[in-house]
Amino acid sequence: MYNITLLGGNFYSLTGTLQSNTVSYANSQTPTGPLFRWPQIFAGSGTSGPIKYGTAYFGTANDINWKDPYAEQFSLSVDHDLGHGYGARISYIGMTSHHLVWAPNLNDLPYSSTTSAFNQKLSARPFPNWGTINTRSTGADSNYQSMQFNVSHRLSKGLTFDSTYTLAKNLSNNQGPGSSSFAGETGGSRASFAGDPDVDYGQVYGTRRHRWNTTMVYALPIGRGRQFGASMNRFLDAAIGGWQMSNIFLLQSGPFLSAYFPGGQGDPSGTGSGLNSDANGGALPGRSQKVDRVGSSVPAEQNRSNWINKASFVCPGDASWKPGTACHTGSGNAGDPLPIGRFGNSQNGNIVGPGTINLSTGLSKTFAITSGVSLRGEATFTNIINHTNLADPNLNISNSQFGVITNARTSDFGGNRTGQVSMRLQF
Repeated sequence: MYNITLLGGNFYSLTGTLQSNTVSYANSQTPTGPLFRWPQIFAGSGTSGPIKYGTAYFGTANDINWKDPYAEQFSLSVDHDLGHGYGARISYIGMTSHHLVWAPNLNDLPYSSTTSAFNQKLSARPFPNWGTINTRSTGADSNYQSMQFNVSHRLSKGLTFDSTYTLAKNLSNNQGPGSSSFAGETGGSRASFAGDPDVDYGQVYGTRRHRWNTTMVYALPIGRGRQFGASMNRFLDAAIGGWQMSNIFLLQSGPFLSAYFPGGQGDPSGTGSGLNSDANGGALPGRSQKVDRVGSSVPAEQNRSNWINKASFVCPGDASWKPGTACHTGSGNAGDPLPIGRFGNSQNGNIVGPGTINLSTGLSKTFAITSGVSLRGEATFTNIINHTNLADPNLNISNSQFGVITNARTSDFGGNRTGQVSMRLQF
């Protein structure tokens, strides 16, 4: 069991207090002495007119009942010596984490299936005089489970390698809606709903279901007095002997993705989560919204122009919605559907993005010149096969490019092939 002490970005918000506000002003020198100029005091948002209740933004607070997260790790491995320098291992590795940071808005309204948050009175809010009250709280959880299979060969006859396959599943509720990265120490993106972190429960973006990683170093069996007589061996050693090859091979499935529609369009839950403001001008958080899933996310012929089955993701509560158009459920505008009292049913991470294939290779040799002086030549290449690894598709269902991939992935050295050739004199 490990405690996780959180600092950094979480406690930066503690500087945003009344006591931290410092105002600079200049004292001008006059013939009769300094002219003192005092800071100008403002009366909040009412300096240019009547005070507008429900518009004030507070971001970001920390929960006063803060608890440091902790993780419980479990592992069990069985190793076997296969002989001749080979070994094998099978491992179960699990980790549950508790009190993780998530980022709700404390002023979210209750669920409603009758009245849009746009038309709600300020008195319906937990804190009527305020708009958005972003905070960070500890109370989210994650659950990681994996099986790992490893085969290795210790250095013998010029060869050493290590190959590991991992089958993993990682679930969490602190990623926020439609996260496209690991949730850091401050949590993921802003939570969909303060009343229930499990609204954003699902597969963690960056954990890959399948991952096979192999590293190898091999001294090529050429020269070194292995095949011929002494004079020929010296020539082979100098010309072609002593070359060493190194490789890193990666094969993994894609990240877990989530379809969404942007904040500011609609608000199916009626909580105000998806709207930017109400009819009184009060501020609302305008967060990305979950969609409804009605079928398989994988199309019959999956390719970069058709990675997602577009018909499987729809605007919640709007039977007349058309793909590529805005989702206005719960917007509060005349003619738009009323809220349905829930978020979209599509769980976080139920779309699998493109995987990665990458082979990086290096070739090197050291040439002896004199005693204590040598010349090392080396050539290294990332993605030497120049395989195109596709990036994530467009995930916005209101965009005409939903499900389309327009870029290549560059992470895990999976971008276009790059090479470097170098010579180094060593003495």
